[in-house]
Amino acid sequence: MRADPDSQYMLRFQNGDRDGFRILFTKYSKKIINFCYRFCGDRAMAEELAQEVFLRVYKAAPRYRPEAKFSTWLFRIATNVCLNEMRKYRYRVVTENMDMPFQTDSGSVKPEMADPDIPHPQERMEKKDEDRILKRALKSLPKKQRTALLLKVYNDFSYQEIGQQMKHSESAVKSLIHRARQTLMKIIENTDRSI
Repeated sequence: MRADPDSQYMLRFQNGDRDGFRILFTKYSKKIINFCYRFCGDRAMAEELAQEVFLRVYKAAPRYRPEAKFSTWLFRIATNVCLNEMRKYRYRVVTENMDMPFQTDSGSVKPEMADPDIPHPQERMEKKDEDRILKRALKSLPKKQRTALLLKVYNDFSYQEIGQQMKHSESAVKSLIHRARQTLMKIIENTDRSI
C-alpha cells in the first residue's frame, strides 16, 4: 500500500510542524464545509460544524495513527460531528441544492445555471419537480443509508473507505447503499403513481 501523503502531513503536525495542519486545512476545509452543509442545510451552521471538525483534528493530533487514509479518518470525524449536532438539535437534513456545493474548492460561489439543453420552460419545470421528489426521497432515508449513499455518490469514497468511516464491513456498506437505492426507487415510483 502506498503511503498516504495526507497522513504524512498529519504526522508532521503531530511532530510540531504546523505547516502540516495548514496544508490539510487548506486542502479539506471546503470539502468538509460542503459535507456538513449536506447534513444540516444551513451555511452558517455548516461552517461552525467544519470548525468543530478541524478543532477535533487539531486536538486529536497527539493520538493520531495512520491506520486508514487520512481522508477516511477526517470524514469519520465530520460524520460524527454532524450526527451529534442533528441529535442535539433534531435538525432535519435539508437536501436543497444537494447536488451543487455552495462553495467550490477554489472558494467561489457556484451559481445555479440554466440548462441550455432544455429549451422549453415546461421541461425545466418537470426537471425541478423530479429534483424536488429526489431530494424529498433522500431526506426520508434512514441516517445510516443516507450517510453511506452521500459518501459514495457525492464524495466518491470506495466501499472500503465508507466501511472504515462508518465502522461497518464492506458488505454491510454495499447492503446499506443497495437498500438506500431500492428505497429511493420505491419512493420515486410511488410519487409518480400519485401524480
